[in-house]
Amino acid sequence: MKNHLVKVIAILAFIITSFHANAQSITPTNTGIEIGKKYSFYSKKLDENRELWVKLPAGYIVDDTTKYPVVYLLDGKNNFQYTAGLLRQLEIRSVPKSILVGIINTNRSRDLTPPASEEEEDEGGAENFLNMLEEELFPFIEKNFRTDKFRTIIGHSYGGLFAVYALAQKPSLFNAYLAISPSLWWDDQKFLDFVEKKLKENSELKGLVYLTMASERGKMLGGLLKLVGILESLETPNLRWNYKVHPNEHHGSIPAISTLEGFHFFYKDWHIPSQEFDDFGLEVIEQRKKRILKEFNENWEPENIIYSDLVWDLVENGKNEETLELSNQLLASGNNAVDFHETAAIAYSNLKNTEKAKYHFKEIYKLNPGYEYGEEMLDSLKIDKAGLINAPKLKAEDLKKYAGYYSDGENECTVEVAGNSLKVLFKAHYFALKGKVIPFQENHFYVPKNYYTIEFIFDESNLENASHVVLHETTGWSNKLVKLK
Repeated sequence: MKNHLVKVIAILAFIITSFHANAQSITPTNTGIEIGKKYSFYSKKLDENRELWVKLPAGYIVDDTTKYPVVYLLDGKNNFQYTAGLLRQLEIRSVPKSILVGIINTNRSRDLTPPASEEEEDEGGAENFLNMLEEELFPFIEKNFRTDKFRTIIGHSYGGLFAVYALAQKPSLFNAYLAISPSLWWDDQKFLDFVEKKLKENSELKGLVYLTMASERGKMLGGLLKLVGILESLETPNLRWNYKVHPNEHHGSIPAISTLEGFHFFYKDWHIPSQEFDDFGLEVIEQRKKRILKEFNENWEPENIIYSDLVWDLVENGKNEETLELSNQLLASGNNAVDFHETAAIAYSNLKNTEKAKYHFKEIYKLNPGYEYGEEMLDSLKIDKAGLINAPKLKAEDLKKYAGYYSDGENECTVEVAGNSLKVLFKAHYFALKGKVIPFQENHFYVPKNYYTIEFIFDESNLENASHVVLHETTGWSNKLVKLK
């Protein structure tokens, strides 16, 4: 037995030694993964310093005029990282880029709970905290960052309770309210009597409200259902709201899925499914513009990716007349993207209008000589490409003004001179481009056999060096980065 034990120990020692010998050592780089920055400000209302975590959207550093909506996140330390990631991902569904402000707690039971009939110590300070937001935090954020007037509040548990309190007490402070598993049991649900009274007093109530609940029962669920009943009884056409119960989520797991759902609900008109466009045509865009103007006070225009999806859907369904209507409408409005020339060219080809099809194929080549399909179609139609573009001939000394490192805070681009050509490494959120680029217009380069072109922009005060680089895609989507070095 003793010899057997010795053998086992020897084998284990050999395995452990072999593992350490073969394992690859891990050495962290000097740079960390950064999601936002920390700030601090002193609150007279609370008589304390408060910490904030702020995530600025990609592109914020590039343009010094664009203003952004602000998302105020309660319980910021717990919820900041996933919320920042979700907001970035939601941009794909046309949710606008936003400034995220995570408020770090010091005493959440004091700050986030409304007055109650029987308060414990350090409870019931929601009114003071709400006044702090209005009189101190909002001015602080608006002074230091470029914000527009649209504000969203997100709260979970006590934070959800506070979001409902803010809606009732000062509904003009926020435009959108996301209350995640709100603690509406508060004060034995007497708090909801206050909410009902305040909401029914305000016939001009306007805003967006989304409520969720996990698998909680008892007064948690009862409080939510009571609030739903109150909202259903209101005669407030400018208040859009909804709720959802998640029986398969628990109190701690529900925030992420609720945040995703909430922003889908708030910005539902900003994303147009293909089926809806199939059913209602171009009128669906005009109807959404009207609703968005009403709810967001914004003259909304769909992003190019939305138009691109819609017009290609028309192409795939063989709707040539509708394809031409939308493509030509976009081109006439100044949206001179390769995609819309391509869809127009295909529709004209299907309708046997060869001359107009040729015109649009030529325009595709002028906009992006590296786009393979456009070049192939010119060759198939026996169209001479000579003379369609007047490519500048650049020498090494001419290329130096483009070289440098460009960034928008999230994506980056390195431009180098290699002999008599320019090499680009573009690392964007979803893709990367690497290799030689070729000039085809002044300060414009194309990427061989690719969808993308690269444009360099110069400040009038400094024509010696480019100040920005812009990546253009065939849909008309673009990404602008500022030169940092």
